[in-house]
Amino acid sequence: MSAVNPIAFSFGRFEIRWYGILIALALLIGIAVSYFIAKYRGEKPEEVVNFAPFAVIFGVLGARLLHVIVNWSYYSQNLSYIFAFRRGGLAIQGVMLGGVLALLVFCKIRKLDFWLWADIISPALILGQAIGRWGNYFNQEAFGMPTSLPWGIFIEAPYRPAIYSNSEYFHPTFFYEFLANMILFGLLLLIHRLYKRRPDRFPYGLIFATYLGVYAVYRSIIEYYRVDSSEFLGIKVVYILDAIAIIVALIIINYLVKKFRIKKMQKEMEDSEE
Repeated sequence: MSAVNPIAFSFGRFEIRWYGILIALALLIGIAVSYFIAKYRGEKPEEVVNFAPFAVIFGVLGARLLHVIVNWSYYSQNLSYIFAFRRGGLAIQGVMLGGVLALLVFCKIRKLDFWLWADIISPALILGQAIGRWGNYFNQEAFGMPTSLPWGIFIEAPYRPAIYSNSEYFHPTFFYEFLANMILFGLLLLIHRLYKRRPDRFPYGLIFATYLGVYAVYRSIIEYYRVDSSEFLGIKVVYILDAIAIIVALIIINYLVKKFRIKKMQKEMEDSEE
């Protein structure tokens, strides 16, 4: 049995890989989703188009930079591969960090509410991650431990870890994350509907914090089955990053709720004085 070909099309030496096609598709769909959410929330949807170049540049660079940092022991010996994007290697957490940094810069320039727009782009981020995960399927990466379950995925010998060289079928952890991402995408859309139906009842930023925290929780669970994870001092790097993400999400929620309550109390006092 053979696995899928990572190359979608080729014209002589020029190759177009499925990985690149899926990343481009994820970006385009993400922009479209953010556009319609902005319109649904009563904001200027054209700002999404203006933000798109920032998101693409910062997101891709952030994803690659974090991947290289985490796997520096390899790239320090293969410096020419650092910018070899065609070989794969983009850290999802890097996309998130790059995207948030890009949004901070963009909102500062355009004088927009960062937390509101973080809420608007969050569903697009998780949907883009879901689509991008299929790139792992074509590259035969991000799979889990050997399994005899019916949905186990076949991995060719060159891509198997040495310790599992005699195994053929592995947990499709990329697919597990795809499903979890789609569920989270639906949840974030439902929260947007709640905001729309009950305006001024919740602070901006909670959708973004939900995305950040919930993703980190189930990513850590899925990571348990992965066999290609990078480690730092014997701990999977993803566990460290996810722990930080959960703490940051809780801090954000606490900060936003407190600020919202104080602002609401001040408004009520001002109204009562009139």
